[in-house]
Amino acid sequence: MNLNRRQFAGGLLGASLLPSLSPQALAQAKKLTAYMGPPEPTCAALVKDFEQKSGIATTFLRLSAGEAVNRIRAERARPQASVLYGIGLPSMMTLKSEGLLQPYKPKGVEDIPAKYVDPEGYWTGIDVDFIGIASNKTFLKEKGLKAPTSWEDLTKPEFAGQICIGSPATSGTGYVFLATILQVMGEEKGWDWLKRFNANVSQYTRSGIGPTQLVGRGEVGVGILFAHDILGSMHKGFPLEMTLPSEGTGYDLFCAVMLKDAPEPEAAKAFLDWAVTPASQETLAASEYFDVPTNKNAKVHDLVKPFSNAKLIDFDFAWAGASATRQKIISRFQNEILAGRK
Repeated sequence: MNLNRRQFAGGLLGASLLPSLSPQALAQAKKLTAYMGPPEPTCAALVKDFEQKSGIATTFLRLSAGEAVNRIRAERARPQASVLYGIGLPSMMTLKSEGLLQPYKPKGVEDIPAKYVDPEGYWTGIDVDFIGIASNKTFLKEKGLKAPTSWEDLTKPEFAGQICIGSPATSGTGYVFLATILQVMGEEKGWDWLKRFNANVSQYTRSGIGPTQLVGRGEVGVGILFAHDILGSMHKGFPLEMTLPSEGTGYDLFCAVMLKDAPEPEAAKAFLDWAVTPASQETLAASEYFDVPTNKNAKVHDLVKPFSNAKLIDFDFAWAGASATRQKIISRFQNEILAGRK
């Protein structure tokens, strides 16, 4: 599998991020391997900032949520990374339930609301985002259409073959979308809606950010994406309009965690300490990743502020994050939705 990789050289250790260590631990803590979910440029910006503040040479692999979960499972006997960053809470809870995370409560975590922090210390929320609908303005104008404003709108015949979304089997975005529909509509009505929706879908991409360029360039008219991807594309000048479903939309909490049997535990702790700081969370927006930061002292970007009162459902993370739930609904999606596609 061809995975994005970038490595930065480290300098002297930052005393503010590392505790007093033995010579052996000090040598080990000079490097870190992380799996990360945000787009490549955002990961690079985050890693650069962390390296400058800590002196820890950091290698990262950019993975979708599904790829990250499967990779960590495969490496259970011999973990290759110490940190997983920027992947949604359902995936983190799946890893926790399978015994693949290691608890650690970062320094400064008291500045993050308790609802965004695992009481046992297995995961810490870094930023909040919600599912939105991106419509290409040129497509809407040429077809004489209005942007969809409800889940039901997405099943209308005028959007046949014009919708793109990340596959729930490989994408965190797609999985949150699937779990949202089943919670908004209930199991029976939800699966019926998904079948009608599927008739309008042009493509299910491997990664949740896959539809960004497709809808931005007008190759499809509508994309289902996390708001940060839509706002990021709008910021770059793509002719997009973002709407939110009137029935309510699901959201995700993107987290930072230490992996079980992390090969670089001290460096991992330093990274998690840094990840909860306002400066770290503001680096997301500075790198055009527009989410709501969890640290109460971090600034909210101007592009995000208009959507601060989005109608969010009471998303059941415990249900969505359970391994049994994930396996059940992804299997059904593959068998009943994907299997019938040509």
